[in-house]
Amino acid sequence: MVRTLTSAFAIGVAARITAQVSSFALILVASRALDLAEFGSYAIASALMVITTTLVYTGIFHLILRTDDLDRDRDTFFLMQLAIGLTGAAIMAVTGLALGGPAAGGTALALVALAPNPALAALSAWMEAQLVRQSRIRTTALATLLAELVALATSVAMFQAGYKLEALISGRYTSMAFILLVYLAFLRRLPRLSFRRDSARHGLQQAWPLWGSTSLGMLSNYGADLVLGAFLSPAAVGAYRAGSRVANTAADVVLQPLGTISWARFARLESATHRPDIRAAWQENLALCAAILAPAMLSVCLLAPGIVSVLLDPSWGAAAGVVAILAMARSIDSLTFLLEPTMTCLGKGRLQFLVRLCDATLLVALLLALGRSSAEAAALAILAKSVVMGIVATWVMARALALKPADLAETLAPGIGLALVCLSVILTVRAMPIEISQAHALFATAGAVIVTWALAVAGLMRRRWLVLPTP
Repeated sequence: MVRTLTSAFAIGVAARITAQVSSFALILVASRALDLAEFGSYAIASALMVITTTLVYTGIFHLILRTDDLDRDRDTFFLMQLAIGLTGAAIMAVTGLALGGPAAGGTALALVALAPNPALAALSAWMEAQLVRQSRIRTTALATLLAELVALATSVAMFQAGYKLEALISGRYTSMAFILLVYLAFLRRLPRLSFRRDSARHGLQQAWPLWGSTSLGMLSNYGADLVLGAFLSPAAVGAYRAGSRVANTAADVVLQPLGTISWARFARLESATHRPDIRAAWQENLALCAAILAPAMLSVCLLAPGIVSVLLDPSWGAAAGVVAILAMARSIDSLTFLLEPTMTCLGKGRLQFLVRLCDATLLVALLLALGRSSAEAAALAILAKSVVMGIVATWVMARALALKPADLAETLAPGIGLALVCLSVILTVRAMPIEISQAHALFATAGAVIVTWALAVAGLMRRRWLVLPTP
């Protein structure tokens, strides 16, 4: 039991749960300090910041995990990460200035104020990749957790002092400062201004499929924010992003630590020429992901009206429909989260890029055709895209791994079964002839679902139908 609770995945999930609870708590506080238009202004700037920062954490980041000569490549790789961060910072700053600059407030203020963040992320990504390479995933997970708590404390204090957008922006910088100090304390190394052309050439050849794939993935995640921001008001963006934050909380708790562990494990199996073992690791990791996300997202979908009504400010009620729709989309997206590590470590990076290109193209088409009229319409466009691309990506990975339909069915069976169990619990609680408040009904139902699910998962792990992943 102790070994299970202290495993890298368990620590990662625990850290992500706490970090996501912290992020969700920030939304709760923000919903009482900001209206949807103000929150939407921050969401637009945050979307651009996250897209660029994610590129810093992709491609070169994963090459640091995979290179056979870290001493030779690490400094060049940092300069490449820094170039990406500086490019993102410039794009954000120029866009904000074009909209009127800080004096204009709203989106312009948020864009200019958040612009330096991607450049700072280059240093944190460079250090984190080396810590992950050393299998210090617990360290990075706990550092991320504490950084989110620092951001929450900063923003809450500033909200109480009467600040608005400035409170959210300041939280991002105190979080970044904290994580840089922690990583530096453990790594005890700073990059040098050293550049090797052969390292850069190799890095570009290996990283561009991941950069392209991640850019397209970020378009899938944040395309609706940008489309709604272009065609509608910041309030529509605020409703969509608030709903997305609620729906994504449970998904990110699982996908982020499991994705990091999968990259570390698949890269190790690739370098050790144990590529057939990637298939077994893929099945184990996807089975666990489905067993957690399928029941969680179905529950969030069914409980969405109560979640928004009870936990957020009543003025944010427009987010309830978005929560329900995106919860189902995120459940389906769990089928594709292993696409990058799987195809890259199997030497099929070009194919995974083409899959993500189709994903982004379909999303843009659906958003422009159907999703630009409202936040819920945008969520429906994302759900339709997720269904189509979930099928395509699963088929591509199954072929690359030589998996049969029976193998996929066996992998997904625990998740489907657990989702049906949670559905029955929700329907049973709703059928009880008890007059209680909406808040009490929400907490009672959620509690019953969590207890039932936890007992079922414990039984499946005991029978080895589910296995905790290892890096």
